[in-house]
Amino acid sequence: MFGLRFMGACYRVLGRRVSIALLMPIATYFFLTSARSRRASRDYLETLWAMPEGRAALGRRPRWWHVLRHHFEFSINLLDRMVIWQGDSQHLQIEHEGSEHMHRLAREKRGAILLGAHLGSFDLLRLICAQSGITVNVLMFTAHAELINHFFAKLNPQSRVHVIAFDPNSVASIFEIKGCLDRGELVGILGDRLWQRQQGRTVVTNFLGRPALLPLGPFLLQTLLGCPMLLSLCVRTAPDRYRAVARPFAEAGAVPRAERGKRAQELAQAYATLLEEYCLRTPYQWFNFFDFWEAEERGRQ
Repeated sequence: MFGLRFMGACYRVLGRRVSIALLMPIATYFFLTSARSRRASRDYLETLWAMPEGRAALGRRPRWWHVLRHHFEFSINLLDRMVIWQGDSQHLQIEHEGSEHMHRLAREKRGAILLGAHLGSFDLLRLICAQSGITVNVLMFTAHAELINHFFAKLNPQSRVHVIAFDPNSVASIFEIKGCLDRGELVGILGDRLWQRQQGRTVVTNFLGRPALLPLGPFLLQTLLGCPMLLSLCVRTAPDRYRAVARPFAEAGAVPRAERGKRAQELAQAYATLLEEYCLRTPYQWFNFFDFWEAEERGRQ
Protein backbone atom coordinates (compact mmCIF):
# COMPACT_ATOMS: atom_id res chain seq x y z
CA MET A 1 0.00 0.00 0.00
CA PHE A 2 2.81 2.41 0.89
CA GLY A 3 4.60 1.72 -2.37
CA LEU A 4 1.47 2.30 -4.45
CA ARG A 5 0.61 5.49 -2.60
CA PHE A 6 4.19 6.71 -3.02
CA MET A 7 4.00 6.06 -6.77
CA GLY A 8 0.68 7.88 -6.88
CA ALA A 9 2.18 10.87 -5.07
CA CYS A 10 5.09 10.99 -7.53
CA TYR A 11 2.60 10.85 -10.38
CA ARG A 12 0.63 13.80 -9.01
CA VAL A 13 3.69 15.90 -8.12
CA LEU A 14 5.97 15.16 -11.07
CA GLY A 15 3.30 14.70 -13.72
CA ARG A 16 2.69 11.99 -16.24
CA ARG A 17 5.59 12.68 -18.61
CA VAL A 18 8.26 12.57 -15.91
CA SER A 19 6.70 9.49 -14.32
CA ILE A 20 6.73 7.64 -17.65
CA ALA A 21 10.34 8.67 -18.27
CA LEU A 22 11.27 7.16 -14.90
CA LEU A 23 9.78 3.85 -16.04
CA MET A 24 12.44 3.26 -18.69
CA PRO A 25 15.24 2.22 -16.29
CA ILE A 26 12.76 -0.02 -14.46
CA ALA A 27 11.64 -1.67 -17.70
CA THR A 28 15.28 -2.02 -18.75
CA TYR A 29 16.11 -3.76 -15.47
CA PHE A 30 13.42 -6.41 -16.01
CA PHE A 31 14.38 -6.70 -19.67
CA LEU A 32 17.96 -7.47 -18.64
CA THR A 33 17.21 -9.80 -15.75
CA SER A 34 14.26 -11.84 -17.06
CA ALA A 35 15.33 -14.25 -19.77
CA ARG A 36 11.89 -15.84 -19.77
CA SER A 37 10.01 -12.62 -20.56
CA ARG A 38 12.59 -11.69 -23.22
CA ARG A 39 12.17 -15.10 -24.85
CA ALA A 40 8.37 -14.94 -24.73
CA SER A 41 8.28 -11.39 -26.10
CA ARG A 42 10.67 -12.24 -28.94
CA ASP A 43 8.67 -15.36 -29.83
CA TYR A 44 5.45 -13.34 -29.97
CA LEU A 45 6.98 -10.55 -32.08
CA GLU A 46 8.59 -13.05 -34.45
CA THR A 47 5.23 -14.79 -34.78
CA LEU A 48 3.69 -11.46 -35.77
CA TRP A 49 6.52 -10.83 -38.23
CA ALA A 50 5.82 -14.14 -39.98
CA MET A 51 2.43 -12.78 -41.08
CA PRO A 52 2.15 -10.20 -43.90
CA GLU A 53 -0.12 -8.06 -41.71
CA GLY A 54 2.40 -8.37 -38.89
CA ARG A 55 5.20 -7.05 -41.06
CA ALA A 56 3.07 -4.01 -41.83
CA ALA A 57 2.33 -3.50 -38.13
CA LEU A 58 5.95 -3.84 -36.94
CA GLY A 59 7.69 -2.16 -39.84
CA ARG A 60 10.86 -4.23 -39.54
CA ARG A 61 12.00 -7.58 -38.22
CA PRO A 62 12.03 -7.62 -34.39
CA ARG A 63 15.36 -6.92 -32.70
CA TRP A 64 16.30 -6.61 -29.05
CA TRP A 65 15.11 -2.99 -28.88
CA HIS A 66 11.65 -4.08 -30.02
CA VAL A 67 11.58 -6.51 -27.09
CA LEU A 68 12.64 -3.67 -24.77
CA ARG A 69 9.86 -1.52 -26.19
CA HIS A 70 7.40 -4.31 -25.45
CA HIS A 71 8.55 -4.34 -21.80
CA PHE A 72 8.36 -0.54 -21.63
CA GLU A 73 4.78 -0.57 -22.93
CA PHE A 74 3.91 -3.01 -20.16
CA SER A 75 5.41 -0.70 -17.54
CA ILE A 76 3.23 2.16 -18.80
CA ASN A 77 0.22 -0.13 -18.60
CA LEU A 78 1.05 -0.96 -14.97
CA LEU A 79 1.46 2.73 -14.10
CA ASP A 80 -1.94 3.57 -15.56
CA ARG A 81 -3.52 0.64 -13.71
CA MET A 82 -2.12 2.01 -10.46
CA VAL A 83 -3.51 5.46 -11.29
CA ILE A 84 -6.95 4.00 -11.96
CA TRP A 85 -6.92 1.84 -8.82
CA GLN A 86 -6.45 5.01 -6.78
CA GLY A 87 -9.29 6.83 -8.55
CA ASP A 88 -6.91 9.41 -10.06
CA SER A 89 -7.85 9.07 -13.73
CA GLN A 90 -8.44 12.69 -14.75
CA HIS A 91 -5.16 12.73 -16.70
CA LEU A 92 -6.33 9.93 -18.99
CA GLN A 93 -8.71 10.33 -21.91
CA ILE A 94 -10.83 7.37 -22.93
CA GLU A 95 -12.58 7.06 -26.27
CA HIS A 96 -15.54 4.70 -26.33
CA GLU A 97 -16.55 2.23 -28.98
CA GLY A 98 -19.59 0.12 -28.29
CA SER A 99 -20.18 1.23 -24.70
CA GLU A 100 -23.86 1.57 -25.59
CA HIS A 101 -24.09 -2.22 -25.37
CA MET A 102 -23.11 -2.16 -21.70
CA HIS A 103 -25.37 0.81 -21.00
CA ARG A 104 -28.33 -0.99 -22.58
CA LEU A 105 -27.72 -4.03 -20.44
CA ALA A 106 -27.53 -1.79 -17.36
CA ARG A 107 -30.85 -0.10 -18.22
CA GLU A 108 -32.47 -3.49 -18.74
CA LYS A 109 -30.81 -4.82 -15.55
CA ARG A 110 -29.41 -7.76 -17.45
CA GLY A 111 -26.10 -9.31 -16.53
CA ALA A 112 -23.41 -10.25 -19.02
CA ILE A 113 -19.91 -11.70 -19.25
CA LEU A 114 -17.12 -9.33 -20.28
CA LEU A 115 -14.54 -11.39 -22.15
CA GLY A 116 -11.17 -9.68 -22.02
CA ALA A 117 -7.53 -10.45 -22.75
CA HIS A 118 -4.04 -9.55 -21.61
CA LEU A 119 -4.14 -6.86 -24.29
CA GLY A 120 -4.15 -3.25 -23.18
CA SER A 121 -5.72 -2.53 -19.81
CA PHE A 122 -8.72 -4.42 -18.48
CA ASP A 123 -8.74 -2.06 -15.47
CA LEU A 124 -9.82 0.85 -17.66
CA LEU A 125 -12.94 -1.10 -18.57
CA ARG A 126 -13.72 -1.36 -14.88
CA LEU A 127 -13.38 2.42 -14.67
CA ILE A 128 -15.88 2.89 -17.49
CA CYS A 129 -18.34 0.60 -15.77
CA ALA A 130 -17.87 2.40 -12.48
CA GLN A 131 -18.60 5.75 -14.14
CA SER A 132 -21.86 4.24 -15.40
CA GLY A 133 -22.77 2.83 -12.00
CA ILE A 134 -22.27 -0.76 -13.15
CA THR A 135 -20.75 -3.28 -10.79
CA VAL A 136 -18.00 -5.48 -12.24
CA ASN A 137 -17.09 -8.86 -10.78
CA VAL A 138 -13.72 -10.13 -11.98
CA LEU A 139 -13.06 -13.85 -12.06
CA MET A 140 -9.57 -14.82 -10.94
CA PHE A 141 -7.94 -18.21 -10.47
CA THR A 142 -6.80 -17.35 -6.96
CA ALA A 143 -7.45 -18.38 -3.40
CA HIS A 144 -6.83 -14.81 -2.23
CA ALA A 145 -10.00 -13.14 -3.51
CA GLU A 146 -10.96 -11.80 -0.07
CA LEU A 147 -7.51 -10.24 0.39
CA ILE A 148 -7.64 -8.66 -3.08
CA ASN A 149 -11.12 -7.22 -2.42
CA HIS A 150 -9.81 -5.72 0.83
CA PHE A 151 -6.87 -4.27 -1.09
CA PHE A 152 -9.15 -2.52 -3.61
CA ALA A 153 -11.46 -1.23 -0.88
CA LYS A 154 -8.52 0.23 1.06
CA LEU A 155 -6.94 1.72 -2.02
CA ASN A 156 -10.20 3.26 -3.24
CA PRO A 157 -13.31 3.03 -0.99
CA GLN A 158 -15.51 3.96 -3.98
CA SER A 159 -14.32 1.00 -6.02
CA ARG A 160 -17.10 -1.06 -7.59
CA VAL A 161 -14.77 -3.96 -8.39
CA HIS A 162 -15.32 -7.31 -6.73
CA VAL A 163 -13.05 -10.32 -7.24
CA ILE A 164 -14.47 -13.84 -7.36
CA ALA A 165 -12.14 -16.79 -6.81
CA PHE A 166 -13.07 -18.90 -9.82
CA ASP A 167 -12.74 -22.67 -9.91
CA PRO A 168 -14.20 -24.19 -13.11
CA ASN A 169 -14.88 -27.43 -11.21
CA SER A 170 -16.70 -25.74 -8.32
CA VAL A 171 -20.49 -25.56 -8.25
CA ALA A 172 -20.23 -22.79 -5.64
CA SER A 173 -18.32 -20.60 -8.13
CA ILE A 174 -21.00 -21.10 -10.78
CA PHE A 175 -23.79 -20.17 -8.35
CA GLU A 176 -21.91 -17.05 -7.25
CA ILE A 177 -21.45 -15.99 -10.87
CA LYS A 178 -25.11 -16.66 -11.66
CA GLY A 179 -26.11 -14.54 -8.66
CA CYS A 180 -24.09 -11.62 -10.04
CA LEU A 181 -25.68 -11.97 -13.47
CA ASP A 182 -29.19 -12.21 -11.99
CA ARG A 183 -28.57 -8.89 -10.20
CA GLY A 184 -27.74 -7.27 -13.53
CA GLU A 185 -24.00 -7.06 -12.85
CA LEU A 186 -21.12 -7.73 -15.22
CA VAL A 187 -18.69 -10.60 -14.81
CA GLY A 188 -15.24 -10.15 -16.35
CA ILE A 189 -12.87 -12.95 -17.30
CA LEU A 190 -9.70 -13.10 -19.41
CA GLY A 191 -9.68 -15.80 -22.06
CA ASP A 192 -6.07 -15.91 -23.27
CA ARG A 193 -4.26 -17.41 -20.28
CA LEU A 194 -4.16 -21.12 -19.54
CA TRP A 195 -3.89 -21.79 -15.81
CA GLN A 196 -2.74 -25.08 -14.34
CA ARG A 197 -6.16 -26.08 -13.08
CA GLN A 198 -7.60 -25.66 -16.58
CA GLN A 199 -5.28 -28.19 -18.21
CA GLY A 200 -8.12 -30.68 -18.61
CA ARG A 201 -10.39 -28.26 -20.49
CA THR A 202 -8.54 -26.75 -23.41
CA VAL A 203 -8.93 -26.30 -27.14
CA VAL A 204 -6.36 -25.83 -29.90
CA THR A 205 -7.08 -22.69 -31.94
CA ASN A 206 -5.38 -20.94 -34.84
CA PHE A 207 -3.84 -17.75 -33.45
CA LEU A 208 -1.40 -15.58 -35.41
CA GLY A 209 -0.82 -18.41 -37.86
CA ARG A 210 0.20 -20.95 -35.20
CA PRO A 211 -1.77 -23.51 -33.19
CA ALA A 212 -2.40 -22.10 -29.70
CA LEU A 213 -3.94 -23.69 -26.64
CA LEU A 214 -6.79 -21.71 -25.05
CA PRO A 215 -8.96 -22.52 -22.04
CA LEU A 216 -12.51 -23.69 -22.70
CA GLY A 217 -13.72 -22.48 -19.28
CA PRO A 218 -14.88 -18.95 -20.23
CA PHE A 219 -16.78 -20.24 -23.24
CA LEU A 220 -18.32 -23.23 -21.48
CA LEU A 221 -19.46 -20.79 -18.80
CA GLN A 222 -21.37 -18.77 -21.39
CA THR A 223 -23.04 -21.84 -22.88
CA LEU A 224 -23.97 -23.08 -19.41
CA LEU A 225 -25.48 -19.82 -18.14
CA GLY A 226 -26.92 -18.67 -21.47
CA CYS A 227 -26.07 -15.02 -20.79
CA PRO A 228 -24.83 -12.46 -23.34
CA MET A 229 -21.06 -12.15 -23.72
CA LEU A 230 -19.20 -9.02 -24.83
CA LEU A 231 -15.62 -8.83 -26.04
CA SER A 232 -14.05 -6.03 -23.96
CA LEU A 233 -10.66 -4.50 -24.68
CA CYS A 234 -9.00 -1.18 -23.92
CA VAL A 235 -5.78 -0.23 -25.72
CA ARG A 236 -3.51 2.80 -25.52
CA THR A 237 -3.63 4.90 -28.69
CA ALA A 238 -1.54 7.91 -27.56
CA PRO A 239 0.60 8.84 -24.52
CA ASP A 240 -2.45 9.64 -22.38
CA ARG A 241 -5.29 8.31 -24.48
CA TYR A 242 -7.04 4.93 -24.53
CA ARG A 243 -9.72 3.42 -26.71
CA ALA A 244 -12.24 1.16 -25.00
CA VAL A 245 -14.03 -1.38 -27.16
CA ALA A 246 -17.11 -3.45 -26.31
CA ARG A 247 -18.32 -5.79 -29.06
CA PRO A 248 -21.19 -8.26 -28.86
CA PHE A 249 -19.58 -11.69 -28.94
CA ALA A 250 -22.20 -14.28 -28.01
CA GLU A 251 -25.96 -13.83 -27.84
CA ALA A 252 -28.05 -14.81 -24.85
CA GLY A 253 -29.85 -18.11 -25.09
CA ALA A 254 -29.80 -21.63 -23.73
CA VAL A 255 -27.48 -24.13 -25.40
CA PRO A 256 -28.46 -27.83 -25.18
CA ARG A 257 -26.07 -29.77 -23.00
CA ALA A 258 -24.99 -32.06 -25.82
CA GLU A 259 -23.96 -29.05 -27.95
CA ARG A 260 -22.11 -27.01 -25.32
CA GLY A 261 -18.67 -28.48 -25.98
CA LYS A 262 -18.87 -27.86 -29.72
CA ARG A 263 -20.27 -24.36 -29.22
CA ALA A 264 -17.54 -23.50 -26.69
CA GLN A 265 -14.85 -24.58 -29.18
CA GLU A 266 -16.41 -22.38 -31.86
CA LEU A 267 -16.44 -19.41 -29.48
CA ALA A 268 -12.79 -20.04 -28.55
CA GLN A 269 -11.73 -19.88 -32.20
CA ALA A 270 -13.82 -16.77 -32.80
CA TYR A 271 -12.12 -15.19 -29.79
CA ALA A 272 -8.65 -16.12 -31.09
CA THR A 273 -9.52 -14.53 -34.45
CA LEU A 274 -10.65 -11.26 -32.84
CA LEU A 275 -7.65 -11.19 -30.50
CA GLU A 276 -5.39 -11.64 -33.50
CA GLU A 277 -7.06 -8.65 -35.15
CA TYR A 278 -6.30 -6.38 -32.19
CA CYS A 279 -2.75 -7.70 -31.75
CA LEU A 280 -2.06 -6.67 -35.34
CA ARG A 281 -3.50 -3.21 -34.62
CA THR A 282 -1.51 -2.71 -31.42
CA PRO A 283 1.40 -5.18 -31.62
CA TYR A 284 3.20 -4.04 -28.46
CA GLN A 285 0.20 -4.21 -26.14
CA TRP A 286 -0.37 -7.95 -25.78
CA PHE A 287 1.16 -8.58 -22.38
CA ASN A 288 1.23 -12.37 -22.19
CA PHE A 289 4.85 -12.72 -21.11
CA PHE A 290 5.08 -16.47 -20.95
CA ASP A 291 5.79 -19.28 -23.41
CA PHE A 292 2.38 -19.12 -25.03
CA TRP A 293 2.91 -21.48 -27.96
CA GLU A 294 5.12 -23.73 -25.88
CA ALA A 295 2.06 -24.29 -23.68
CA GLU A 296 0.28 -25.60 -26.76
CA GLU A 297 3.13 -27.99 -27.44
CA ARG A 298 2.95 -29.28 -23.86
CA GLY A 299 -0.78 -29.80 -24.31
CA ARG A 300 -0.12 -32.17 -27.22
CA GLN A 301 2.13 -34.41 -25.17
